[in-house]
Amino acid sequence: MTFLDLLRNYRNEAISTRDQGDRFERLMQAYLLTEPIYQREIKTVWLWNEFPGRDSIAGQDTGIDLVAQTKTGDYWAVQCKFYGEKSSISKSEVDTFLSTSGRAFEIDGKQHRFNRRLWISTTNKWTSTAEATLSGQDPAVNRIKSVSKIMKI
Repeated sequence: MTFLDLLRNYRNEAISTRDQGDRFERLMQAYLLTEPIYQREIKTVWLWNEFPGRDSIAGQDTGIDLVAQTKTGDYWAVQCKFYGEKSSISKSEVDTFLSTSGRAFEIDGKQHRFNRRLWISTTNKWTSTAEATLSGQDPAVNRIKSVSKIMKI
């Protein structure tokens, strides 16, 4: 089964777009934990609702879908977008992710910040304002563009 077949199944079997997104987030959680390039660095990946620092940031789903903790103790904010390949990422979606991932959070009484931002999507299309918003961010936003073209299952 290819990755595209799996995405097609998600679209056909999901009961809502939220269900599609949830399935995609869990798939990307597994991807980050098993893909060799990330597996060397990452210790754990939480879904947003499981992340121990979420209440000190915003609580509910506000632009971050996954949080990865590296083996060195750094934290990555991850946004996952399960869109059709013709859909575009908008500036407002980017703004929400940047705003939330730019905030400090607390775990076990210690303050932390995200050291890396990662955007994973099934589309390569970004509005020009979304692209411009990514420029010069600190930490930068790394993108896995159109995961459907790089993953095979």
